[in-house]
Amino acid sequence: MTSPFARHAVGMASLFLLSGYAVAQTRLSEVVVTGNPLGSGEVAAPVNQLSGDSLVLRGRSTLGELLDGSPGVGSTYFGPNASRPVIRGLDGDRIRVLNNSGASLDASGLSYDHAVAADPISLERVEVLRGPGTLLYGGSAAGGVVNLIDNRIAREPLFEAAGGWFGKLNLAGSTGDTGREAALLLESGTDRFALHVDAFHRSSADVAVPAALACTKTGSPGLANRICNSAAWSRGGALGGTAFFKDGYVGLSTAAYQSDYGTVAEDEVNIAMRSNRHSLAGEWRNLGGPLQSIKAQLNRTDYTHTEFEAGAVGTVFKNEGVDGRIEARHRRLGPLDGLVGIQWENSQFSADGAEAFAPYSQSRHIAAFVHEEMAIPAGKLSFGGRWESVAVTSLGSPLVARFLPGERQFTPASYALGASWNLTSSWQLSANLAYNERAPKDYELFAD
Repeated sequence: MTSPFARHAVGMASLFLLSGYAVAQTRLSEVVVTGNPLGSGEVAAPVNQLSGDSLVLRGRSTLGELLDGSPGVGSTYFGPNASRPVIRGLDGDRIRVLNNSGASLDASGLSYDHAVAADPISLERVEVLRGPGTLLYGGSAAGGVVNLIDNRIAREPLFEAAGGWFGKLNLAGSTGDTGREAALLLESGTDRFALHVDAFHRSSADVAVPAALACTKTGSPGLANRICNSAAWSRGGALGGTAFFKDGYVGLSTAAYQSDYGTVAEDEVNIAMRSNRHSLAGEWRNLGGPLQSIKAQLNRTDYTHTEFEAGAVGTVFKNEGVDGRIEARHRRLGPLDGLVGIQWENSQFSADGAEAFAPYSQSRHIAAFVHEEMAIPAGKLSFGGRWESVAVTSLGSPLVARFLPGERQFTPASYALGASWNLTSSWQLSANLAYNERAPKDYELFAD
């Protein structure tokens, strides 16, 4: 939980929308991506979301702090620069963090001082999903799914044939940590194409507190009313484009993120995090035969996390990989409406340095999943199933002799059942029952 004095000063935020007349008349509403896999407004499990003004006004610098206090959601708060969501008491790799429904490859599940490779200032919407729908996204979603949506690949046309443009500028500052942040988003296009550009920058000094604290960091006073080594700096941006055709779309995006921050537990340790992500996504609708639509995406992520000790390189973590998924929504089968799909992920992890507690490794996942819904009087039933084949391979280490090669294979299966009843026009009762199996991560199997 955030200390009551960690951000004691009042923050100031402003949001400006820059738009032409045509934009105000033709820009379309957002499309729900994960709140319900079938796109309907009613779900058989609780879904929390932050978007628009509610997302901007919360003004947090980490994902855990952003969602902390939402129903059933807490935070692994590790100072002002690193925190991950805790859902129903589960954290780490039991919570699946997604980027536009694709895998978010980083090292945030390894340790609480490792930040998530995304900044809330760059997001359009954040959704928290629990229940049967989580099985579409991975066996490590036992606690729930957090999906970070940035609209860098538009799923629907943003403007009509005449075209238009839309802009958003977010400026904020805080006195408790001399914080400054800015984000700019521009979108343009017609009913045939969409172009997206965004950029952001955030910086903060050590957080001010009412008590004098000791600090051993080189160049810092030995005693000050500051949380030693809590300063941070981050920036990033993205370019995305989408082409629309009669019954679907195809789009590309590329994004970069950099963050340098101090770890408050160790005065001389700083982390430099870099993540580059490239994505391809598309959907084909109104298909003939048993299928109604097919949706596909492919992502590549290159992530590097370098820990500096008193300015010298300590340990370097890397996680590189490719992930993809294909979802096929079938036509209604009697009372059943649903989809089936496959998902795959291939990633390579390495750690070099004094804290290299695990060998080089490769993880390969392939999974099949199904999600079905059935309307009942005054409510809905839903069912989800997921079957996986996972191979986790130790590649040893060129620098650490005790890490030996080896491989483990797993075939986890997970199932979930959900139901919702509309008691009145404003009250709904939901219930979920789940059985979940998760293959161990590489560091859980081979770590020293």
